[in-house]
Amino acid sequence: MSTDTVVPEMAQTPSVFAGGRPPRRRVPELVSSFLGRDLFGVRLGVLLVIFPMMAATLALQLTSRQGWNHPPDSRYYLPMMSRDMGFSWSHSVHLEQLVSPGTHVSPWYFADNDPTWQMVRTRMLYPVLSIPFIWLWGLSGGSLAIPVLGTVLFVWAIARVLQRLYGPAVAALVAVGFSITVPVTGFTWAGTDTLAMGLAAVIVANLPIERRIGKANLVWLGAASVFIALTRQVGVLAPAMAGAGWLWMLVRERSWRNRWLSSLLVTAATTVVIQVLSMMLVKTDTAGVVGRGQTTYWGILRQFIHYLKIVTQEACTYMWHTDRILYALLIAAGVSVLARFASDATAVFIGAVGATYIITAGVGFSGYMRYEMIMFPAAAVAAGQLIQLLLTNYQKQPGSVEPAAAATAVALADVEAAEAKAIAAVAAVTTGTATGIATGIATDTATGIATDTTADPATDTTADTATDPATDFLRIPAQRRPRGLTGAVAATKPGRFLGLDQPRQDRWKPQLAFNAAVLAVVVGVSLNGSWSSTAAVPTSPSYEAAQGGTSYAVEPLAEQPAEQTLKIFFDQAVGLAHDSGNLQGAVDWVHTLRYRPTAPDQPGWATRDKDGTAVVHPSSMGQDVSMSEAFGQGLSLDSTVRSDTVKILSRQVSEYGEDVVFTIEDKSGVVHHGTATTLYPIWDKKDPATVTSMVFDS
Repeated sequence: MSTDTVVPEMAQTPSVFAGGRPPRRRVPELVSSFLGRDLFGVRLGVLLVIFPMMAATLALQLTSRQGWNHPPDSRYYLPMMSRDMGFSWSHSVHLEQLVSPGTHVSPWYFADNDPTWQMVRTRMLYPVLSIPFIWLWGLSGGSLAIPVLGTVLFVWAIARVLQRLYGPAVAALVAVGFSITVPVTGFTWAGTDTLAMGLAAVIVANLPIERRIGKANLVWLGAASVFIALTRQVGVLAPAMAGAGWLWMLVRERSWRNRWLSSLLVTAATTVVIQVLSMMLVKTDTAGVVGRGQTTYWGILRQFIHYLKIVTQEACTYMWHTDRILYALLIAAGVSVLARFASDATAVFIGAVGATYIITAGVGFSGYMRYEMIMFPAAAVAAGQLIQLLLTNYQKQPGSVEPAAAATAVALADVEAAEAKAIAAVAAVTTGTATGIATGIATDTATGIATDTTADPATDTTADTATDPATDFLRIPAQRRPRGLTGAVAATKPGRFLGLDQPRQDRWKPQLAFNAAVLAVVVGVSLNGSWSSTAAVPTSPSYEAAQGGTSYAVEPLAEQPAEQTLKIFFDQAVGLAHDSGNLQGAVDWVHTLRYRPTAPDQPGWATRDKDGTAVVHPSSMGQDVSMSEAFGQGLSLDSTVRSDTVKILSRQVSEYGEDVVFTIEDKSGVVHHGTATTLYPIWDKKDPATVTSMVFDS
């Protein structure tokens, strides 16, 4: 082949550079080019739309709500952080009280027989990750760093997925919408809510939604599934989303070995392993939480459906009155399910909704959409699907594109095609293998040798320009080789072993090593710190009930007579029976309580001892009004006791409380005998003492 067949054609193409120098670019062009760059997979322009507003909102929240930066749940996490830093239980509890003086916490909150602590102690990721920030800003400020970063991770990850699927405009709209919702900003406090939401977004970002994924994505799926299990009890989320995607693809392609299978296997296996380890190491009763005292399958199903109704009503009522932006986004996600039912985004959203319902029904209430936050990433992808569909239909309206603009677009396309042909021709002349190259490219494309894989959420280099979602996963991404320092390391033997010489989407060993190291640090620090428990607390006698004899037993602030405590206790019980009281008062929210249930609907009826009494944990009732009312009925003998008739027959006093035998009359004048154990107040001298046992004679 002679050069005359190519060079004259090239000669007709005007030189791009005048005088061998690139032309000076104008400021608007430089700004446009800058905003079009990607930072960890998201356009800088999209980030500039999202983060200033979100940062301002979070700053206002964190600086204005004061004490609510550390909610009641933080009374567990802050002592865990102190324990992981090497402090004793007594000092850790003391430090938490300095940060949140109005919150009740005691070493018995971390007792070996407390079910709430047995659940919380597995949430070791947040306390360990907070340690470096506590070194910088102290316990109060440092405990807020990870929740803020969790919110940033959530917004960044969903913007990344939305941009890949639907383009920068949809990414900006949906991400901004979710970033200003009340739960996202309001629950950015010293807790695990936003961290779990961010990890859920990482899971969604690495699922094969309208694409194929590689080993790096599978590593991040497994790691995020482990870390989210060490953050909150939401392990069912990842396999539910992957399982729904696999089922959708099975129906569409009639093949069980589809592109969703690997993600399903990884998430399911990881979740099963974590659940088995939790059952072996932690004393929890998941079935009991979901069943709530029901022992038959039909009873558990009816109870589950009952709480599904309660959760849905509470969530919809809250969003209608408080957060209509979130309501609109979730409605958009629901409508997209109907509009594009066969899509991957629909499958992921339905899987996330199902998993969330299982979790919230187990909790028994919605809690201002706090427990539903884990499904926000999947909801964002589904809502973006509808917005993209609407924008596409609008852009296809007749007359929406001017003829001049259309002609310009055609001309630009022709120029680009001509340039591509010229470049290909020059390459052919230079190498003399144009035919071989063309054949190789065609063969690779036809056989799918180049697999569309993406790297981790922080380093993926897949093109982010939106294409048709139905064929997006078939695109072959740019194969960027390592350069600079990474390229130098990649040339070494260890670098080649780690796969650093491979394109980013094929590097899975560094991600695996990094996540394994983080997991090892988290587990190692926790086992030597917050994983331990304090001594188990019985309900009586008072000395053992207050963990007397241990180094962390709290000295009482006042000595309150048992008759005064029991009067307050029975008044509180009557209030509970009529839904006009609360569980915190003469009854501690956490400390176990022994009483005698008198009806099947009362807590502890199904777990009574041989003497007819039962030990209950008030915190397990949550916000279940019916259960609290039944509890009050059992304590007050169906609201018939008269609190002003309490008389103490005998009394045994310890340094922590009293064990008494008492009598009390009901409204008909009948005298009832019973025994009780009370613990002197430890938080405020004016607080009532705590009743840990109140048993009427049978």
